[in-house]
Amino acid sequence: MPSLYRASKSKGRTVADALHSNNWIREIRNSPALSLTHIAEFVQLWVLVQPTVLHNDRPDTIIWKLSATGEYSTASAYKAQFIGSTTTPNLARIWRTWAPPKCKFFAWLILQNRVWSADRLATQGCPHNTTCALCRQTMETALHLIADCRFTRRIWDHIAIWVQEPLLKPSNWNVANTTLEWWTNITTMAGTPWKAIRSLALLVMWALWNERNARIFNRKESSFISVLGKIKEGVSAWIAA
Repeated sequence: MPSLYRASKSKGRTVADALHSNNWIREIRNSPALSLTHIAEFVQLWVLVQPTVLHNDRPDTIIWKLSATGEYSTASAYKAQFIGSTTTPNLARIWRTWAPPKCKFFAWLILQNRVWSADRLATQGCPHNTTCALCRQTMETALHLIADCRFTRRIWDHIAIWVQEPLLKPSNWNVANTTLEWWTNITTMAGTPWKAIRSLALLVMWALWNERNARIFNRKESSFISVLGKIKEGVSAWIAA
């Protein structure tokens, strides 16, 4: 169909000229380039244009099918980019926490394994630490950093005691194979205030990532007590904000 339309357009005709008295049919020529595909397109197009009624006394109008009013809007064009896409409900909950935007964006990345942890750097052939900067025992991955690291689990143990929420203790977590699975498990536990737990989880992840980066890039290492203190200060600041 595009080839038939271009044939009419190439001779300076408008679509209305092509439709008038079926002029567009005259552009079809019996040549070696005419294939069964072209014939099939021709039949489909013929069926589509048959109901078309031309009104020479009316100007042409354009109807934008992606909005209820038939008029173009940038909002409808933006939404059209996501037609057919799917969302992950548990991941979408990040944006409804009390965390600052930078923490939400970081969480959105790490929960999809999109941060430059050592394992990702290794697959790209980039320089990387052979072991986790926090525990120095095993290769760093996103899941290891926020859930499996010995340093991380110690942090969570103390956080669980501090907020008096035993379900936050790593020993009570369900087994997770991905960062998103871990996030889903920890933020949907029955009997816990979900929004508060999600916000707290984002703060802990953010503090661990900052400590990891400080050790790698600035050669500055904070103690376990210092990192825990920063998390508690962050909680107070977020509550005040």
